[in-house]
Amino acid sequence: MFMKGISAAAGILLLVTNLHMAGRAYNNITDFSAVYPYPYTRPWGFIAEPVPAIEDDPDGGSRSGGEIPGHDAAESSREYHPGTAVMEEDLPGREPAEISGPIVTSLPENNVFDPRYISFKREVQAIIRDAREFSGIRTPVGVFVMDLCTGFYTGVNDTRTRFDPNDGTREGYFNSASVIKLFQGYILYDMLRRGELDEDEVYTDQVTGRSFRLMDMIHTMISRSDNNYSNACLRLIGNAKSNEVLVRLGITDSVIYGEMSGAIGYSLRNNLEKYGTTKRCARITPNDTGLILYNIYINKDSDPYMAALNRALLANIYNSRIPVGVRKVNKGYEIAHKTGTNISLGVYNDAGIIYGRRPFILVAFTQGTTSQAAHSFIRKLAQDLTVYFDQGVTPNRPLGQTRGTVPLVEK
Repeated sequence: MFMKGISAAAGILLLVTNLHMAGRAYNNITDFSAVYPYPYTRPWGFIAEPVPAIEDDPDGGSRSGGEIPGHDAAESSREYHPGTAVMEEDLPGREPAEISGPIVTSLPENNVFDPRYISFKREVQAIIRDAREFSGIRTPVGVFVMDLCTGFYTGVNDTRTRFDPNDGTREGYFNSASVIKLFQGYILYDMLRRGELDEDEVYTDQVTGRSFRLMDMIHTMISRSDNNYSNACLRLIGNAKSNEVLVRLGITDSVIYGEMSGAIGYSLRNNLEKYGTTKRCARITPNDTGLILYNIYINKDSDPYMAALNRALLANIYNSRIPVGVRKVNKGYEIAHKTGTNISLGVYNDAGIIYGRRPFILVAFTQGTTSQAAHSFIRKLAQDLTVYFDQGVTPNRPLGQTRGTVPLVEK
């Protein structure tokens, strides 16, 4: 009996020990989740490869206000044959993406376990990989792609941030160059919508001597990529207010800093005195950029300010990247987009809405690379994505307003 009692006690002790260890294991998993860098798992924001830090070149000349001609890459002997985009009618129990406002501060959630989303992600990731291989680009790229019919989206490095080694600031990984002007237009229109600025007032910039009404100025700043107007915007409201507005609009990873070079009155000293930094432009993420474009798309027919941004993007005079790829598939498609270039940093960006048979958003950022590699990458990406989304459209099924139907402003 004595031995049986000892055996029973040992069994109970072993059971308690196992339960304790299981509890510790559970807590370790919970603790790990709590310190994971994202609030939830986001497979569409993964990092495709180790990303080396690329520092700002404070003395580098900026070509943010214009484009350089792209170099046609030799056509590959192999072709990528994308699959078919997921159809809305193939999504039982899922509502299609909204086609009207209001302004939202986050993208719709993807059901990452939905087989149709998994198929979409797999196909788009394959297209991105193929474009990288085709172009030979070896430096980090940031990509965000969104199907504007299903609301599915995915990307590469699309939520990537970094800590500035000089001041410890957490910021978007990619240098904006002139894509900052899209952010600035979005900020100013939100302030106009809330009555914080007056669209009828004539503002005068003391540095350039230019006088303007905001809506006309924003259109020219974006469509002609005017650096002087971009800097005038920053002088008007400052970088602190700019970032405050971005946060209330749900944009928390991208940061606006100082004026851009290639404009009247620019200097590192002026940036330091006015904005407390020697940094130019902004550091941004493809995901934040995609959120802005998504809001433009869903609100362009109901919100006059988003309609105005859409018009400005459609009127872009620099069309050597996304439009080249799209128009290899269909010359009639409209593209509402904004480019950004900084040759000294190897930055060649483009971000826009493609109004095809099945509209989609494409954001493509590069840095530390050559003009030829970047242009080849973005063009190939735009071309293959257009083919992919076109194949996913049933020709006889209307998609609603899928074109940039707001008339262009005469300039």
